[in-house]
Amino acid sequence: ARIEQELKNATQQINRIKKEVEEKEKIKYKIKKLNQLQNWIEKFFVNLMLLIEKQIMVKIRNEFNTFFANWFNMLIEDETINVKIDEQFSPIIEQNGYETEIIHLSGGEKTSIALAYRLALNKVINELIDTIKTKDIIILDEPTDGFSTEQLDKVKDVVNQLNMKQIIIVSHEQKIESFVDNIIKITKENHVSRVENI
Repeated sequence: ARIEQELKNATQQINRIKKEVEEKEKIKYKIKKLNQLQNWIEKFFVNLMLLIEKQIMVKIRNEFNTFFANWFNMLIEDETINVKIDEQFSPIIEQNGYETEIIHLSGGEKTSIALAYRLALNKVINELIDTIKTKDIIILDEPTDGFSTEQLDKVKDVVNQLNMKQIIIVSHEQKIESFVDNIIKITKENHVSRVENI
């Protein structure tokens, strides 16, 4: 009876150890799979994502650069000055084949760079993110500061090229009134703004 009890206990212990071995084998298999997954993520997936991100950023930068340069060239018809962006999307200005700082440009040239840059940024973001609900509207606050009469005429061409349903331009330039559909005049007296009848 004692031997039978010992045998029974030994059998139970063997079964328990077999179960533990099975559980540990399952854990070992899971660890192996996780290690393979971790290895794949670290060696392949991360590099693939970086490559995809780099390719997307190159495409976006190229599109941005094209819009930026085109709109600037529409505003400033001067073959001696060119603009582009670097890898960080900062504007680079070349005048007579040499890079120059923005501070060395005229007021109209500075404003042209700012306007072309903002319009290019707006265009690229609207094309990239399809959930933006304000794609068909843009508000430009004093976009022509320092512009010559000829540059003001070019703004009309740029505005037409934007192809948007609604463009709101806040400006003191009377010339802009000649190429807009609606004009709202606001006057200010004693620190109170008032809309004039048009």
